[in-house]
Amino acid sequence: MLRAYTENPSAAKRARLWVKYLMFPGTNWVSRDKSKIRRTFLPGTPERPSRTLDCGCGNAYFSHQAVLRGAQCLGITIHDWEKRNCEEMRAFLGLTPEQLSFRTARLDALAADPELRGGFDQVLLLDVIEHIMDAAGALRQIHDLLDEDGLVYITTPDRDWQGNADHLRVVRTENGWHVRNGYTFEQLERLLDENGFEPVDRMRFGTLGSTVVTWIQHHVFGRWIDPLTVATFPLLKLIALALSPWRDSHTIFVLARKKRSG
Repeated sequence: MLRAYTENPSAAKRARLWVKYLMFPGTNWVSRDKSKIRRTFLPGTPERPSRTLDCGCGNAYFSHQAVLRGAQCLGITIHDWEKRNCEEMRAFLGLTPEQLSFRTARLDALAADPELRGGFDQVLLLDVIEHIMDAAGALRQIHDLLDEDGLVYITTPDRDWQGNADHLRVVRTENGWHVRNGYTFEQLERLLDENGFEPVDRMRFGTLGSTVVTWIQHHVFGRWIDPLTVATFPLLKLIALALSPWRDSHTIFVLARKKRSG
């Protein structure tokens, strides 16, 4: 339940945070489809919260969803500005740092901390792995951070999706953009298996409606994508709903369990 913001923000800031909250999971339309994975997060209790690591925590939507299901969550990002935005949203939501905390940190630094090894029940790696050159190394680091039988949640672009075929899809170095245009299920599940995980579930996300709305956002709205998406949200929602019967997979999701040693 949304509670009062306790830091006495200005009316403008409060309005901005309220709109941001109402637009969760965000103005990126493909995120609206894959937000369904929140229902698969491990449940926790006050006595035994599900210890959660959100790698690349973005706007804090998935971290918040984990907390709503009984998690104690740590979100990490490599950007100081993103951390500040997440902390601002946490305060607006009325959550405590004990429930939801954020750090500017890299995954390899966390994995090198002996106090964190085996310290998480679930790790969220949502739309991150396609940005990492050494994907196998990242999975081995997550393996070290997970407790026995812990779960990793991975979403990544469907490699074969053609909805973004009209612009550069990959770059040669890790500069914030994709170093690969996603994966097929077979590629991702093989990578997981080779690095200590057993894939246990998979899903596809995406419809023609999402593809059309994404095209409108990038080709019509352009640099005004956020304010125009908010302003025209009912119309975009109607377009997405009308074209939703036609599947057009833009994202794949794989859930995998840490293999037991020995």
